[in-house]
Amino acid sequence: MSDRDLAEREARAEEGGGRARQDRQRRLGRMTARERIAALIDENSFVEFGKHVLHRHEGESDSLDANRHPGDGLVCGLATIRNQTVALYAHDPTVLRGALGHAASQKLCRLLDVARRRGHPVIALADCDGVRVEEGTDAIDAYGEVIRRTIDLKGRVPQITLVCGLCVGAAAYNAALTDLTAMIAGQSYLFITGPKVTKVVTGEDVTLDDLGGPEMHARKTGAVHAVLADEAEGIAWVKRILDYLNNPRLDRAEDRDSKIAIPGDPRRAYDMRKVIEEIFDRDSITELTPRFGPNLLTALARLGGRSVAVVASQPLQLAGCLDVDASRKGAAFVTWAGQMKLPIVTLVDVPGYLPGRRQEEGGILPHGATLLTAYGNAHVPMLCLVLRKSFGGASVLAFASDIRLALPGSRIAPMGADATIEVVLGPENPVASEEEKKARERERAAWLERHDHAWAAAETGYVDRVIAPEHARRELNAALARLESAR
Repeated sequence: MSDRDLAEREARAEEGGGRARQDRQRRLGRMTARERIAALIDENSFVEFGKHVLHRHEGESDSLDANRHPGDGLVCGLATIRNQTVALYAHDPTVLRGALGHAASQKLCRLLDVARRRGHPVIALADCDGVRVEEGTDAIDAYGEVIRRTIDLKGRVPQITLVCGLCVGAAAYNAALTDLTAMIAGQSYLFITGPKVTKVVTGEDVTLDDLGGPEMHARKTGAVHAVLADEAEGIAWVKRILDYLNNPRLDRAEDRDSKIAIPGDPRRAYDMRKVIEEIFDRDSITELTPRFGPNLLTALARLGGRSVAVVASQPLQLAGCLDVDASRKGAAFVTWAGQMKLPIVTLVDVPGYLPGRRQEEGGILPHGATLLTAYGNAHVPMLCLVLRKSFGGASVLAFASDIRLALPGSRIAPMGADATIEVVLGPENPVASEEEKKARERERAAWLERHDHAWAAAETGYVDRVIAPEHARRELNAALARLESAR
């Protein structure tokens, strides 16, 4: 083969579905598959797999014959991101809308096999119209092997998906199977069945946004962990997440007090995000899934330069109660943090599980049990700080920690005082005498004195230490250092 022939073949592979389609992609304000990869990785670090692969279904349909392009609609290989090797792939929407056929799925399987053997993180830049239906069961079988490998990689290596366009059907399942998924506002869609098929099957008229837009997933399903403004911001987000995992310790010294202000009145709300900013390293916090289950915050951060997973009650939402969505969100995050060997720091201000028929019917029992299981199975250093209250079954947020700390004004008890008195003494008599009312109040005060404060919990050994608010950062940092050194 001459140098000219080689150059022509290389050029064809670089063009994907052709220059006209690539230009259309750019006119829409979107990058091509190769441009996305180039923006994400270190310069000149890409080692491509199967660059010249062609599908083997020539002559079966006009659409397949017109779209027999080198690479078969998928760009994949190994590269470095900030000097850390990753396995990554990008669907090419200029080839049959990025739908994956047999040949592309086979080379993706090879890449995932290498990632498993070598322990490389896997990054997906998704823009895929699902399985390539024109290829029939060949495509289904091959993509099934991709899904099987994605499942097998769970807990072994980090898997991150940035949805850059459509992500439909089997590709949507695959994205949901990865650890963290982000979407781009105004151009990402993630669903199993599209509007046209939905209309045929159910008669329902729905839009792309209704079925699987970023806002829907961010608020209702919790399937996405971040919604970014554009592709550049999405790529920066992927790099930031990898930094926590690939560089778990940085040299970072911030010897400062924590300026934590907690209202004394347990009914007054405050923003837990401000507490998080005071405790963890400056500019190190990345919140995940902020709009789903907003009564429980989940984030990645650094404490003394160490990467940590943060779980925190949010008193601004439902007074910080745990409900079905918060339990689902917390369980998934804690499970993943344990698999990634990230220490878990939990900030607790929780009055209990949200009561009511709707929560019980929605599965608060099994979902709450899943959260318990997640904490119990996370064999990583775990710390908790009770800021104001930790009542009842919601003490799941504190029970599994290696070291439990509390602020002086915090309250830790099987349930709140009013509910406890109701259980112990029965319902208040509406026609009770003044003496009976005083006796009931004395009983309440005595119970509060015996059980409902941080020092009572410290004296029984449930809390290891009661600390001053301004020392919270230093105390948590020192405790984490001791637990890390023990590992």
